[in-house]
Amino acid sequence: MKPPSRPTLGKPAEGRGSRRGRSRRPVVDPKSVDLGKDAPSRPRERATATDTANPGTSASEAKSKKPTPAQLNKQERDEKKATKKAQKRAAKANREAVKAAQKVSQHKRNPKATSAEGARFEASSPWDSLRVASVDNTLLDRLEEQEFIRRHRLRLRVSGLIGVLLGILIVLYVLFFSPLFAYQLSKCHVTGTRNVDIGQICQATQRFEGRSITSLATAGVAKTVLQEVSALKDAKVSPAWLHGLNIHVVERVPVATVRQNGKVVGVDRSGVVLEIAPGDVAGLPQLDVDMEKLGGQTRKLVDAALIAFGDMPQELRSMIAAVTSDDPAQLQFKLRDGRSLIWGNSRDSVEKAQVAKLLFTVQDVKVVDVSNPERPSTR
Repeated sequence: MKPPSRPTLGKPAEGRGSRRGRSRRPVVDPKSVDLGKDAPSRPRERATATDTANPGTSASEAKSKKPTPAQLNKQERDEKKATKKAQKRAAKANREAVKAAQKVSQHKRNPKATSAEGARFEASSPWDSLRVASVDNTLLDRLEEQEFIRRHRLRLRVSGLIGVLLGILIVLYVLFFSPLFAYQLSKCHVTGTRNVDIGQICQATQRFEGRSITSLATAGVAKTVLQEVSALKDAKVSPAWLHGLNIHVVERVPVATVRQNGKVVGVDRSGVVLEIAPGDVAGLPQLDVDMEKLGGQTRKLVDAALIAFGDMPQELRSMIAAVTSDDPAQLQFKLRDGRSLIWGNSRDSVEKAQVAKLLFTVQDVKVVDVSNPERPSTR
């Protein structure tokens, strides 16, 4: 082994000696100085790599010598192990950085809930502070702002939906359950009457008093009125704001008179008995029958005559005094002036009435036959 060279007088030494050289102190030969026993020995210079590896070989021989395959395999295994350890350390560092960022974000969102956790996190290790410092605070602020905006919009939507539902419930209560639109019997308005008492019609709606007019079925009210007042043929009901009802009625028209319970009453074309004023009896045809004893052929005769009277205009009907036939298919009427009208069956009554009215304008006509309206005859 080649011994390390010693510094000579007049030349600066390498290493530590070079620093002394820069201080311009003279270099003294160690052989010429007697340090004694207590003087510290100068440290020996480090041997070179080749000397340490193989002290008995030279540097050229060490460079020319190649490693064996076993040494290469061991070196590769060592490198792989070192690489895996480095990868594991990097993955662990990344996981810890992500956890630190999550803790910071959670602490910003809810400081109270994470105060203890935050204190422990701050005192965990010096590496955590470095990882927290590496987190992009601007991105976290943006995420927090977006989360706040999203929650604010959600609160607005929920509040708006609740407000709409409450408004609908209030409107429904006011319309259908509150006394604001409750029906009052004194606010009943009836039109279209001639002989029927208005009070009788309004009294039929008493069962609906106190209920909201918005919840009343107008068809049901009209049906109730028609059932209670038989003299009405039709009724139409509509709400009158805020507490009333408008009722338009169509009365039944008496087309003839009959006897019932010993007194004269009117009947319409459907056979419904009507109360009529005594002054109206004179202008109606008279059927000499008792409504309590109708049956069989008499009933058919009355029904056919009422249909014919109902299709006649008021002018022609007022000219008829009575029915003179017993066959419903061959109706004959006696006029108040003594003339006769042969009507036949109850079909085509409208055409028959038009033809008969025209033929009765002819002078000296005693009998008019309109049983066949297309071929009428007189005599």
